[in-house]
Amino acid sequence: MRMNRFTLALTVGTSILALGSTAQAATPRDAGPPAVGSVQADSSAMPNTVYHTGKFTNNHGGQCLDGDLNTIGKNGAKVQLWGCNGWDNQGWNWTPAPGQPAGYYVIQNGHGGQCLDGDLNTIGNNGAKVQLWGCNGWDNQTWIWNGSTLRNQHGGQCLDGDLNTIGNNGAKVQLWGCNGWDNQSWTWH
Repeated sequence: MRMNRFTLALTVGTSILALGSTAQAATPRDAGPPAVGSVQADSSAMPNTVYHTGKFTNNHGGQCLDGDLNTIGKNGAKVQLWGCNGWDNQGWNWTPAPGQPAGYYVIQNGHGGQCLDGDLNTIGNNGAKVQLWGCNGWDNQTWIWNGSTLRNQHGGQCLDGDLNTIGNNGAKVQLWGCNGWDNQSWTWH
């Protein structure tokens, strides 16, 4: 079932109220995730916390992280860079990864709800595929956010906009050894 942002926010808010006064409310829509170390070490204590960003941009070219509408909904759906347009396939919901320290997230696409996933067939190699896949709780779907870079828990590589294609709609998003360059730096909006 596909929900628009208002329905999703209403559903999450209602669920939190139903849990009683001990639950922590979700952050406001479009708020960034908390800084590393600013929440409890065991994020499973806050299972209903969801951080939403309407756009998440690469600092090299300013394009949005985008789930390809032609493939979204299927395992292996393409993740790319695209000019920001405000559509829900460029929105991302971040949930603290259960049982992990602060700063570890499971990231779902706002259009189809699939998880941002490092392909297990290529992970560990520079240029490893980043895709959308049904959420399964594996560590290749857990991402470590430090405030500007996103690192895959399984292989330790950074989310990277390919310098050969960046600036073009459909630019490749991949995993690459972390190097501090701006094509591996990202901004919440």
